[in-house]
Amino acid sequence: MLSDLRRRIPFGIGTVVMLICGAMIGSLAVVLAQPSDAPHGGGHGYGQLRSYADTPEAVWTRGIDDLPGFSGSGGSVTVADTHGSTWLLAYPSGIGRAFLAVNRHDGTSRWDHPVVAGLGSCAFDAEGHIGCAIKVGNVPDGFYRVDAGSGALDPAQPLEDTGRVLGVGRNFIRVDQVGYRVTSTSPDGATRWSRTFADSATPTYIPEADLVDIKLADASHSLLDPETGKTRLSCGPCTVTVFPTGLAVSHAGDSAVIDFYGFTGGKLSAKPTHVSRSMEVATGPAVLPVLRGTGSATLNQTHGQFEVRDPAKPKALWAVSDDALSKAKPMACGRLVAFARKDGSRNVMRLDGKGTVVGRLSAPDRQRPDTAIAELRCVGSFGDTLVLANDNQVTAFDAKSGSIRWEFPASGSAQNVDGFIVLRQGATISLLR
Repeated sequence: MLSDLRRRIPFGIGTVVMLICGAMIGSLAVVLAQPSDAPHGGGHGYGQLRSYADTPEAVWTRGIDDLPGFSGSGGSVTVADTHGSTWLLAYPSGIGRAFLAVNRHDGTSRWDHPVVAGLGSCAFDAEGHIGCAIKVGNVPDGFYRVDAGSGALDPAQPLEDTGRVLGVGRNFIRVDQVGYRVTSTSPDGATRWSRTFADSATPTYIPEADLVDIKLADASHSLLDPETGKTRLSCGPCTVTVFPTGLAVSHAGDSAVIDFYGFTGGKLSAKPTHVSRSMEVATGPAVLPVLRGTGSATLNQTHGQFEVRDPAKPKALWAVSDDALSKAKPMACGRLVAFARKDGSRNVMRLDGKGTVVGRLSAPDRQRPDTAIAELRCVGSFGDTLVLANDNQVTAFDAKSGSIRWEFPASGSAQNVDGFIVLRQGATISLLR
């Protein structure tokens, strides 16, 4: 093994230290030709959590007992949108939903009364104004701009059967009730552009490249310029996974092709920076894509081989291959990735340009199934800690020490909202801090 390491070591003390750490935990990290660091944006997307070094506590809880007009069986409370310290909660009311702005710090209401949108919805624009499509709500049907501080409604604009709303810049992307027509309107309600699709559309905004991703019910995607509505990229059936520096477009089919597109100067590259074949992107929110092989070639392998890419670069950042690695799917989570080993333990590495080894997590305790990583989903990571969850609890794993840092009981789902852990439990929602 040592002779193999000597053959692979590119000169440099940083690489030597990395390989020594890798040998200590029985893993071999192979650094490829082009070094790069993961993005260092100030946001908390892509599985990046704020620090939860100690066992968290529920700072506030809102739900069926204190949300005005809460009604409906089986309904849940969600964070529909955020802008700074103001969060927009959505919950069942009447035949649809109501929306209420709350202070993220303590959960107190910013409005005296919620906006009952009925079959419509509400969203923030980039400046913190709120647009609400109200259909069968508590005011006449229409599209309203809402004061984020008071909840007061401006005069109604034509509803145009809007059912779904997305804020993009100072404008709003509106989708009709059946989901086929997508329209961009300015603050005064004027139509900027309109597109009709062949299936029900769900829009999301990609701020890193100023694109609106229109995902259709048939698993196709159209990425639109929000200024003109023109298509910049389309595929289908496919999966579009967004990272801070670019996209991974995974095409359905036997060939398992992934096209990578980079973000350059805040715009999407015109052509793929790289095309991977017989590969798939590991699930889980992360700052960089982690790939593993798929298909017959992978079935014949005796151990796991993986690579980490930057969508904006033509060459892989690093790869890992070790006889002790399992071929099971890795856990990509924020700035960390945990690779399964054949003995059930996990090698944890940092998603940076070097594949820095963080540590190893022990094999799961069969007496504690809620801590079995293979059965958990990523909430996010901070520092050397992975925060994972199932519907019973949230668990923080300290990769550096190899131990569980804390456990928090839950009865529902945990998610990362702006870097904070939010629990949705039945008819309540809680912020952990």
